[in-house]
Amino acid sequence: MSLRTQLLGLGLLTLALPWAGYRYVQELENALRSGLEQSLLASASTMAAALNDQELGIYDTSLSSGTEEIIYAHPLGRQPLLDGYRDDWDIPDAASVPIGTGGQFWLALYDRTIYIFLSFTDRNLIYQNAPGETPYGDRVVLRRGGTEEFYDLLFHTTAPGNLRAQRTNETELAPSGEYESRVFGFWRETPNGFTVEARLPLDLAGERLGLSVVNVNPDTGETYQVLVESLWRDNELGLLRYRPTRLSTLANQLEQPGRRLRVIDTDRWVLFDGGAVDPLTTTFDDTSLGFTERFYSLIFRRNDDLLYDLVEQPPGRLADEALRTVLAGDDVTARYTRTPEASAIVAASVPIYQDTMQIGALILEQGSDSILILTNEPLLRMISATLLATSLFVVGLISYATLLSFRIRRLARAADSALGPKGQIHTSLPGRGAKDEIGDLARSFTRLLGRLSEYTEYLSTLKGKLAHELRTPLAVVATSLDNLEREPHGSHLSPYLERLREGSGRLDAILNAMSEATVIEEAISNTELEVFDLHRVLENCTESYRDVYRTRAFSYENCAPHVHILGSSELIAQMMDKLIDNAVSFSPKDSKIEIRLSGTQQELSIAVVNCGPELPKAMRDQLFDSLVSVRDKRDDRHHLGLGLYIVSLITDFHAGKARCNNLVDGTGVIFEIVIPTAARN
Repeated sequence: MSLRTQLLGLGLLTLALPWAGYRYVQELENALRSGLEQSLLASASTMAAALNDQELGIYDTSLSSGTEEIIYAHPLGRQPLLDGYRDDWDIPDAASVPIGTGGQFWLALYDRTIYIFLSFTDRNLIYQNAPGETPYGDRVVLRRGGTEEFYDLLFHTTAPGNLRAQRTNETELAPSGEYESRVFGFWRETPNGFTVEARLPLDLAGERLGLSVVNVNPDTGETYQVLVESLWRDNELGLLRYRPTRLSTLANQLEQPGRRLRVIDTDRWVLFDGGAVDPLTTTFDDTSLGFTERFYSLIFRRNDDLLYDLVEQPPGRLADEALRTVLAGDDVTARYTRTPEASAIVAASVPIYQDTMQIGALILEQGSDSILILTNEPLLRMISATLLATSLFVVGLISYATLLSFRIRRLARAADSALGPKGQIHTSLPGRGAKDEIGDLARSFTRLLGRLSEYTEYLSTLKGKLAHELRTPLAVVATSLDNLEREPHGSHLSPYLERLREGSGRLDAILNAMSEATVIEEAISNTELEVFDLHRVLENCTESYRDVYRTRAFSYENCAPHVHILGSSELIAQMMDKLIDNAVSFSPKDSKIEIRLSGTQQELSIAVVNCGPELPKAMRDQLFDSLVSVRDKRDDRHHLGLGLYIVSLITDFHAGKARCNNLVDGTGVIFEIVIPTAARN
């Protein structure tokens, strides 16, 4: 755990006092809400008692089978104009009922008049050319039921505009010319089909309604395909539900300011909806709230689980599980969140009876504003003072912890990056001038890195010094062996002389390799950069390798769009020599070694692929370091691991990157050198 987190946790302990105040506020709010629930439930019971055994005009839902579809007529606030547009209908889009695959149907009620709005998708509108001719064209059928005189109403027209409904029979659904003078409508074309807006008296609608669309489309030749899309399957009629006038008259007398009253039937359809939910008090002005009050209202607002906007789903029908239990005969209370306001809604519901049978339920709702509990000024000042003190203390601790953590992290990052990828050591660490314990730590690290840098520099020059110092003794040993071999000696000394000669040769090879690495390092520092054709260099090198290594097959492939780089062609050739020597030593005889040149306009990639054993995972990232070798003895030469180190030096000189990996199929390895390109002069 970081130091800043520890100090932050210590500072948060001071929040115990404001937390205690917060708990007190919550308990006070719970007490106020419980009192509001009991008061609201008592008022709802009184209102329900006033409606019990009254003639409310509520239809008897017990006569239905329970499987019929319900079609609900939503109340309209004003009379709409029959023009084929629904912009003057103040009911939501979600109140629609689908018809077939391309239609939506809305039903509304205003002043004992049923209004119908149909929107249907039809790319091929067909109209009747003349009365009596077929096809009759697209048309809409309104089915009614429950009246003594039963007949279907047909909305049919030869062109968009006003229309009157005609009577039609259920079989042919054809225009009859017998117009119903009480039913009017309007047919309007839309970019996707058509809309029909119509009205008819409530008495003419009956107890059941259904709607069908006769969709006529061209088939082949002069024939037409007629498809009837109905509101429900099998042309069933839905039970018509609307808000009774008698109930509205009685319930309007029970409305109270600041409260919303709803009455539902046993199928949960809303039969009355009056009043509006206001805050708990009308004298409270939200605009007078200061920043502190607004802040506390946000903190102390209850997270009520239920959303008030979802009480009715779909619109006109009660969907909330909490209130639906009232239909079992129990009194129920529920709380809701009203967004985006900070207040909540408390609802109380009680059943309504006709004789001994429940015919519905009454729901009474009222707003509850949690900000009102903050009118207690002493409590507000106490919580504000404790929160302010806690905030200052926590801010001070976090600021100090942040500064301290920043210094430690900066020192840690400097220590992590003190050793470079090639062994170079950066001895300067930040914070050495500080007079505290962190400064002492930085100074100790600096001294340690300084000593380590001196030792590393000594080791980096050791191979050159050893090569120089051992060259003369080795020459003396070689000369002595030459002289000794010329002197007469017994045959028993020949094996020992041969071993001495072999050891001298190996020692000479080691010194040559060490000298070569030193020479390369010096040559790199003195080499001037020039732009050259990398493709030509690799192509020439490949031809040379075919002559030198006749037991291997070499292939070269170039698919790079731009082959010029900035550097030294001689160094690139030496780098390729080391890579090919490494590939030859690890690959079996008669195997293939691939050289590939690829890349983009920004960088080139040189890849050397050979068959052979896979690279060890533990040493894969260290193969390009000095004096690192993971090979077994595969030939008579002694390897110090300087070949790939030279590759790394030349790659760094060309601002590139060297990497190696195993082939995906596990048959060999690939060494890849990535070098940036240069513009050709």
